[in-house]
Amino acid sequence: MRGSPRVRLYALTVLGVLGVWTLLTSLHWVEPLLLPSPGSTGTALWRVLERGTASLEPVTATLGETAAAFSIAAVAALSLGGVTGSVAVLRRAYEPVLTGLSALPLVVLYPVLAATLGIGAGSKIALGALYAFFPVAIATMRATGSVDPRLTTAARAMGAGHARRLYGVVLPDVLSPVLSGLRVGLGLALVTVIAGEFISGAQGVGYELGMSSQMLDTPTLFAWILIACALTALVTAVFSLCSILVRKGVHR
Repeated sequence: MRGSPRVRLYALTVLGVLGVWTLLTSLHWVEPLLLPSPGSTGTALWRVLERGTASLEPVTATLGETAAAFSIAAVAALSLGGVTGSVAVLRRAYEPVLTGLSALPLVVLYPVLAATLGIGAGSKIALGALYAFFPVAIATMRATGSVDPRLTTAARAMGAGHARRLYGVVLPDVLSPVLSGLRVGLGLALVTVIAGEFISGAQGVGYELGMSSQMLDTPTLFAWILIACALTALVTAVFSLCSILVRKGVHR
């Protein structure tokens, strides 16, 4: 029952947003071109969903690009973060560099990526991987650097091999911060991929958002916004479930 207050809070938040939304549109305080009514948005959403598999194609395209971007970023960031975090000299040298680079608006590189990789999936995957890389690398570096060396020394003295020390001592200590970094990286990858599709794409949720915006079809635009929000919530929920399973497996 611990989750029930949180569920109630989420439900009240959604109801509050819907209430304000209905009030603004029913009293005509906002033009329908800028903010459609919940009813017209619901009708547009139903029309999108009625397309069946055609409405799933943008979602699957965005999920595929996000999965590729996140996988590339996770492999590179975990490798680099683990190596640099375990060596004090490298950690002191590269942590400020990675922290500084993570604050840069990397989206300005998208024209270069589009010119190099084209406006297809490749440029979106590259941009998403860039944004997802830094939070994972920084979290891994800091977590690895904070492992108490006395624990690994004690494990070595007790006859534990390298693999046993890594799995039994290091991994449980770094797991929570690394998973937090992966969660942030996954969210950034998804948002950035959608943004790239919106800027210049031929498929995906972001492309549908851009097309609806250009056609001034505000109800359909908001319908795809709701789909993007639902997609983000679904991805977050799946990642949370996987994180719970990983924690149970490591701490078993």
